Amino acid sequence: MRYSFVIKALMLIWAIVLVGCQPLERPFQPEAKSSWRAAPGPRAALYVEPIKDGPAGIEKAIATKLQELGIAAFPGTAVPNRYYVQGNIIETQDGRYLNWAIFDPQKRDTGLYTLEKLSGTENPADITPETIEMLAIKSASDIDKLLGGDGINFATLNKPVIFVPIVEGAPGDGSESLAAAIQDELVRLGLDVLPTETGANFIVRGRAEITPPKFETQVIELVWSLERRNGEQVGQIRQRNRIRAGSLNGAWGDVARLAARGGAGGVYDLLKKSEPDYFKSKS
Repeated sequence: MRYSFVIKALMLIWAIVLVGCQPLERPFQPEAKSSWRAAPGPRAALYVEPIKDGPAGIEKAIATKLQELGIAAFPGTAVPNRYYVQGNIIETQDGRYLNWAIFDPQKRDTGLYTLEKLSGTENPADITPETIEMLAIKSASDIDKLLGGDGINFATLNKPVIFVPIVEGAPGDGSESLAAAIQDELVRLGLDVLPTETGANFIVRGRAEITPPKFETQVIELVWSLERRNGEQVGQIRQRNRIRAGSLNGAWGDVARLAARGGAGGVYDLLKKSEPDYFKSKS
């Protein structure tokens, strides 16, 4: 009897212990756990503000360049809890500058800023698209460096990329064979040549002028013009030679390659003079 009583007492104590081990109720607690989200870093989301009285559309151009550098930049409408870049025009004794400052999501100045000098005395709102493009490139490069990137290698921006259209005025198959031959020679010299004008920043135009036959001879002159994509002429190379009358009315063969070799060498020299920073970076 006593043994049975002891067993019952132990079972009662064990039940009390089990009840005591159950989780206690926690009133007024949310059913789902809340989480805190930190603002994305400046490279993960960076808003580019428009500039008051600044160059039109420059914030869009800068955002595009920053995206190319791996920064998720965006113009347009601001998004809360994001880093942002604020620009303004400042006047100094040395001239006017475009100032870009980086702010954190709480609108506090991070102390990171960059200055880009504005050339000329024109109204910033009337700056040409070409100038806006260069300002966007320089600004994006400096902002990228402020945020731990390498920026833009400006020497590569001047890398010559060439297109050669059909040569004008050449007899026989000279129009095609001269164009093909000078392309090959330019590539042999280490230059980039594209099959279409799209993407090229230089154009090499060839023109042939040939005199009427006289005493069974003719004089042919080849003119190679190096131009920038915007039409600005960098320089010309002229080649003159006396030939037997009618000898180039068919296939040019090796004559095209010999003429193109001299023309390509002249084009290369013109490029070295016009883009010294690029060729210096290659040496």
